[in-house]
Amino acid sequence: MFKVFDFKCDKGHVTEKMVDANTSSIPCPECGELATKQLAAPMSVLEGVSGAFPGAAMKWDKAHSARLP
Repeated sequence: MFKVFDFKCDKGHVTEKMVDANTSSIPCPECGELATKQLAAPMSVLEGVSGAFPGAAMKWDKAHSARLP
């Protein structure tokens, strides 16, 4: 299965690439050195007031906006 991973070389260049999950390194597209897979935190966005996931807040906002004149 292919996934997007972050890779970083020794010169500090960071790149994203869609590769097989077993791939641990690729050539850096900027300098050609070996870039290794980095551990990246997943991005999650929470609604600012309640801490709910944005889908719930967006659904409420859409329903509320539809009822306004």
